[in-house]
Amino acid sequence: MELYPPVCNLLDYLTKNSQDKIIVITTENRKDTQLPLYRNISKQILIKRTPAIVSTSSLRLWHYLFFYLKGLQILLKNQPDSILYFDTISSWPALMYKKIKAKVKLLAHYHEYCSPQEYATNMFLVKRMHKQETKMYSDSYHWISQTNEVRLQKMIRDNHLENVGRAVFHTMPNYPSRYWARRKTNYGTSEKLRLVYVGSLGYDTMYLKELTEWILQNKNQFTLDLYSHNIDDKASAFLGSLQADNVQFHGAVNYRELAGVLANYDVGLVIYKPVSDNWIQNAPNKVFEYLACGLDVWFSKTMRFCLSLATKETFPKIIPVDFENLEDVDFKKAVTREGLLHKETHFFYENIYPDILAALTK
Repeated sequence: MELYPPVCNLLDYLTKNSQDKIIVITTENRKDTQLPLYRNISKQILIKRTPAIVSTSSLRLWHYLFFYLKGLQILLKNQPDSILYFDTISSWPALMYKKIKAKVKLLAHYHEYCSPQEYATNMFLVKRMHKQETKMYSDSYHWISQTNEVRLQKMIRDNHLENVGRAVFHTMPNYPSRYWARRKTNYGTSEKLRLVYVGSLGYDTMYLKELTEWILQNKNQFTLDLYSHNIDDKASAFLGSLQADNVQFHGAVNYRELAGVLANYDVGLVIYKPVSDNWIQNAPNKVFEYLACGLDVWFSKTMRFCLSLATKETFPKIIPVDFENLEDVDFKKAVTREGLLHKETHFFYENIYPDILAALTK
């Protein structure tokens, strides 16, 4: 769960705004994540962990099965009134319990969008669980949500749910807390413009090579810092081969410390390539975290959903960038704030989580 800040944010919100008992079923962190465990001082929350699932481990399948069986055992023991699961891969205990206890409220949130073609080529467990989901979508769910409206509509069409009552469907974006909000007063005041990237890093799936090579060519104008708890071998080797004092890789950063870290930068980057609809129709949580901390956001122009967030007359700016042709981008125009009005961001989870709280508890 520590790898998914929106899950931790939701738990923070629920424990502050509800008196209900909350049981979380998750896995242990892999040893290589370097992330501290989620902490919550509320006595109403209980976190149950099963062994970490490591893709290279020979026990991987057994750890999946243990998670599912242990999850069902915990549900049978505690007899919850509502169950919320995240993504198909976590669904089996909730689906089985719904069959046993029909009156339980079943809720699902999809952190990712998975197309029918991707489900068809997914691992066996996911394909089987999604087949069960599709049988139950029309009459067993109290809540089904995606992170944005485009993804939600694609999911509805994929699963032929047009005749299901609209009240079941919701959007639940990945926003930070309003406690992150700050107006940046030192934008562009350093000798070089400070760029930052936070999140998973892949060499083939992101514009990492294009970005860093451009930064190296413009070392008198920009610095780049990258923070990641999940970096593939190819990206790690590439960054390790660089000899540049204006590109730095820092490893993982504790989410609760991230706002303070971001305050040191001017521009936050989103560098996904259009490898699937999941990424094309995506506004990742880092977009809203950058904004909350007063940073401009430069996102890949291939991210179609983010185009709906782009700004023209206000700052912090949200602007599309062609990372395949960075030499053609007018960065003097991109960084100026002359003639622009400051606009407070409203992308905070306190504005959207009341709906899920009501669905879980009423």
